[in-house]
Amino acid sequence: MQVERVQKWIISALVLTTAAHFAAGLVILANTVDRPGAFPVLLVIATVVCVLAIVGVRVINQRSILTPWLLFAGIPVAVGFYFS
Repeated sequence: MQVERVQKWIISALVLTTAAHFAAGLVILANTVDRPGAFPVLLVIATVVCVLAIVGVRVINQRSILTPWLLFAGIPVAVGFYFS
């Protein structure tokens, strides 16, 4: 396996892991904050973080940005509403 390919795999895993942790933290924060308008805003920010992470991985791997994987960016919203 080429070194460049391994580097792309590793940076992709790091981008997704970091973004997933950040989005999960935003969802947890959204469910614990007392301000009434903060809940939807934090869930939207978590979704945007997920979209950017997926697009970033696609760009790193030189693939098309439009992909069915973008549907997974809605997971933070679903989890946030489930636990609220």
